Amino acid sequence: MTTSLFFLMWGLATALALPLLVPFHAREIGGVKAFTAANALAVLSLLAYASSAVVPPGVYVIVSNAAWVCSLSLVYIGVRQFFCMPAHVLRTAGLGALCTLAFALMLYGEDNLGGRMLLFSAYTCAGALAIGRLIFRQRGRLQTRGVMLYLMVAIFGLAALHALRVAVYTVGGQAPASMLDPSPWGLFFIVCGAVTVPALFLALLLLVQTSLSEQMQAALTFDSLTRAYSRRSILDELERELRRCKRIGGRLAVLVLDIDHFKSINDRHGHAGGDTALRHYAQVIQRAVRASDRFGRLGGEEFVLLMYDCDPARALVQAQRVCDALRDAPLHLQGAEVPMTTSGGLALYQAGDTADGILARADAALYRAKQQGRDRVEMAWTGRAAARPQLDGASALRQGEESTA
Repeated sequence: MTTSLFFLMWGLATALALPLLVPFHAREIGGVKAFTAANALAVLSLLAYASSAVVPPGVYVIVSNAAWVCSLSLVYIGVRQFFCMPAHVLRTAGLGALCTLAFALMLYGEDNLGGRMLLFSAYTCAGALAIGRLIFRQRGRLQTRGVMLYLMVAIFGLAALHALRVAVYTVGGQAPASMLDPSPWGLFFIVCGAVTVPALFLALLLLVQTSLSEQMQAALTFDSLTRAYSRRSILDELERELRRCKRIGGRLAVLVLDIDHFKSINDRHGHAGGDTALRHYAQVIQRAVRASDRFGRLGGEEFVLLMYDCDPARALVQAQRVCDALRDAPLHLQGAEVPMTTSGGLALYQAGDTADGILARADAALYRAKQQGRDRVEMAWTGRAAARPQLDGASALRQGEESTA
């Protein structure tokens, strides 16, 4: 009865992640439904043992073992789906069915407790290692490294526990005993399992939550169309860099860029063509700039490039490289080659600069570049320029719509 109560508490601890996984179904995150079903089956496996006092042995043993096999198989499938890999559902289901059939033969044929326990642990160890291998290979997909580390510790810990169990009951010479009347080694494995199994499902829950959080953060940080930094993000970065320059006397070059004759691309090829042109523009520019620089979209067809620790000569060379790169990479739309050029205004940090001030100087230089024939970069004059007008949200949106019209 004491062991049954322990299995009941173990099952309830494992169930803690279950109600937290269910709300993620609406988010359409890969693998969440498989993780939820796996969690429910793991709880069923444990509760089956907890009901041993009222359920015939032939029922609770097969239910518990089959539920656990299905649970581990679903974790494997869910991890593959989460990382957008082929799920291998049929292959995994086939292996699980064969393992369940073997359990049934060793229970309803000639009762073989040792064989069932070894098969249970061997399948768990192999499955956990396969899941751990997948997670290790995909560990770079999540920026929050601690979550991946925790997940790998949980899954490899489960694999190590069952590898030890196999070793103890084979080369270790220990005789397998029922989990309801455990030997000292059996009690050790039960206690360790009560830690590793709930930890695994909590780690999967944390994986899903962290992935969603990172996606939301990326949506705020990057422009959804061009994948350049968003307006908010690039302006925040400019403010931080200006504070750094003021504090330590650093150098900063701000290049405001505008696509030449963008309205004609929209008029000729429609909004879809305009969107393609914006994506193409951003890709070309980001390949042409230094990895340390920041490139962001201010709105419409206007972009900004922040060049750190850049003297005037180097800034002009880098700005010209941007123009050359775009000129040398024409856009192909609807089977036609569409030449693209860009104009830019370059402003260098001056003591006391604000974000509005340095952008206003760069804007004025950009206007001169447009007046002087486009496809060129003009350097901003020294001194103070009028600050950029501040746009509220509706005005900024309206300006962006007009520029892409």
